[in-house]
Amino acid sequence: MVPARPAPTPPADNDSPWLTSQQAAAMLGVQRASLYAYVSRGLLRAHSQPGTRSHVYARIDVQRLARQRQAVRNPAQLARSTLDWGTPVLRSAITQVSQGQLYYRGRHALQWAQHASLEDTAALLLDQPLAAAPPSARSAPMPATAGAAGTAGMAAASQPVLQPRTADQVLRAWHSLPANDPNLAHPGWPRPLLQQMLEVLAGLPSSDDAPSWAGPLIHQQLAALWQVDAAGEDTLRQALVLCADHELNASSFAARVVASTGASLHASLGAGLAALSGPLHGGMTAVIDRHWDDWHAAPQADGTLPPSLAQLLAGTRIHGSPHYCAGFGHPLYPAGDPRSERLLRLLPADAARSALLASVHRHTGLHPSLDYALVAIQRGLGLPAGAAFVLFALGRTAGWLAHALEQRASGQLIRPRAQYVGLPADTAPPPADPGSTGSPVSSIPGRIIRF
Repeated sequence: MVPARPAPTPPADNDSPWLTSQQAAAMLGVQRASLYAYVSRGLLRAHSQPGTRSHVYARIDVQRLARQRQAVRNPAQLARSTLDWGTPVLRSAITQVSQGQLYYRGRHALQWAQHASLEDTAALLLDQPLAAAPPSARSAPMPATAGAAGTAGMAAASQPVLQPRTADQVLRAWHSLPANDPNLAHPGWPRPLLQQMLEVLAGLPSSDDAPSWAGPLIHQQLAALWQVDAAGEDTLRQALVLCADHELNASSFAARVVASTGASLHASLGAGLAALSGPLHGGMTAVIDRHWDDWHAAPQADGTLPPSLAQLLAGTRIHGSPHYCAGFGHPLYPAGDPRSERLLRLLPADAARSALLASVHRHTGLHPSLDYALVAIQRGLGLPAGAAFVLFALGRTAGWLAHALEQRASGQLIRPRAQYVGLPADTAPPPADPGSTGSPVSSIPGRIIRF
């Protein structure tokens, strides 16, 4: 369960994650009346301060708003800021993040996740009719001995649970597959691609059979492979759905760039996988997993954060770095990521986890990110190492497909310009060739013709 958010500690020094209204207004260069207007317009969140009627503001949120206001006044800075959580620059009808909530083609993602499968979500993001699935695949429980289509019996309880591949192994396995685009005319065409991605991520042997258009749903196959109960299966389903897309994130943008060149969907998905593997994206799950035991050990006697976590969060807490790190904070969700809140509430209560989340919020004002929630699922359900990345990549495959096809349909090649900041250009004309008079000449022997 997600613990009740602790009240922020009143500001005490320049490194405090909390600012008074006077400090926040000064950082923004406005009067307090304007500060309150930002709050009423949803641009900034005010937090209650214990024992008083006054409010405090998260330093990182105020710093981000200050950067945005400065960019608006400076066209050159505004252009640069578009690559750094700045002004939207690419039109898309797939996913929207608004007022701290996530929507898939206008549908509230958390409400959608209460009942939908990843296959349903892929159809929604691709703006297709929901593919019909056999009733048994949607309602009947997955038998413990069933596995991926064509691999029944591989996950029997008497056999060891299959280990997910590392990110590097996944990339090698994906690029070794035939790069054939699916039959887009088939109403259920995403399913074979999702199945192929499952096999690559989970370390399943690839099937040489014809593409599978039916069979168990992805979350049912994972539940059988990882041997979880019905509640765990539902958690996996919702995690896949809530990972499906998230606006113009780095991996989806990478998939769009590749798709804009006319490359295959296979190549576009490979680009998304490569971007997701980085430690500032889906690869953050491996960082969190590596530190999990240390972070969730007995709390520090003086109430401070574990040193390794404090070090990773220092840049975000003090300098207001726009990227999130170490599984806490997200620029689009200053009040907390609703995806992580939902997923953490699906897990059994964990006192150590609750204590850490409360401590991080008290010291930094940051909330757990999706990466943290995925690792919490991996740990809470006893899944093999790397399962968090599998959930992230497998779910996000649906979004990569939608973005790649939307970019293809636009007909636009993504090719921004770079602002050169290197050595100044040498504007002197190039030296003439030895013996040249400065005019081009023909190379016809015995004849000089000037042009």
